[in-house]
Amino acid sequence: MAIDIGIFLPHVELPKVEIREAAYHAVDAELDSLWCGDHLARGVPVLDGMLVLATAAAVTECIDIGFAVYLPALRSHVCAAKQIATLQHLTGGDRLHLGVGVGDHDSGWDAVGLDPTTRGARTDEFLQLLPSLLAGEPTDLPDGTTAQLAPAAPAPPVWIGGTSRAALRRAARYGDGWLAALQSPAEIRAKSDLLRELAEEQGRPVPRLATVVHCALTKRPDPTLGPSLAREIAGTFGISVEAAQGCVVAGTPGQVAEQLAAYAEVGVEKVAVAVSGDWHRACDLLGEARRLVVAEPGG
Repeated sequence: MAIDIGIFLPHVELPKVEIREAAYHAVDAELDSLWCGDHLARGVPVLDGMLVLATAAAVTECIDIGFAVYLPALRSHVCAAKQIATLQHLTGGDRLHLGVGVGDHDSGWDAVGLDPTTRGARTDEFLQLLPSLLAGEPTDLPDGTTAQLAPAAPAPPVWIGGTSRAALRRAARYGDGWLAALQSPAEIRAKSDLLRELAEEQGRPVPRLATVVHCALTKRPDPTLGPSLAREIAGTFGISVEAAQGCVVAGTPGQVAEQLAAYAEVGVEKVAVAVSGDWHRACDLLGEARRLVVAEPGG
């Protein structure tokens, strides 16, 4: 099964990496897509994701862009929809993949005066309203007012992030796809079975599968690379080292290609890769891995 392999654009704190140049570089490396997250947490040195993607898309033509993930509940429903509609217009309407998540308690809710316990309900409201807002239709909002956006914009594919049962229900109800993170191929296969059941209950098509993968690449074999990355991811995300070992990808381009192919074998169509170490070098090596995956029969 074919698989789309993309890369997260670098964080602003990385030295000597500029977004426009990074986008060019990913195209030269023959990757399929560019990704970024969405954060407002105080003290986290990252740029605004919407502007980052707009900048990357403006200097490229043949590469998709995506959020993994966008947090609409941080904004008013109308403002979030307007941003998405504008990005659709600026990028031709067929390049954006909209990953949507609820975030966590550290996503910046206090900075915008919102109660983090309402984030799930606010996200569901937004997903319910988004199609009519993008279509330019008069849309009744939760506060009793009506909004109508213009110009209308095509709806992008919506990929619902999260691994909880609530996230899977949200994907089954609203998503074109499910965007997993910190999941091994076996875990994605198991959860996709549940996702299928939930979609059938909603009378909707089974969502497509995508995942975020944390990856360390090297030109020469290094048996310490995977365990080191697993320990780092375990500490960052508060999971066990054993769990992290099952969901990180590490090694030479050939080894990484084999590990990414394992995701394709369970039905994953898109992989958004967060690389560690030197971003440019990792981007080039990931491009090599992608070419190896594509060269495989069925790739």
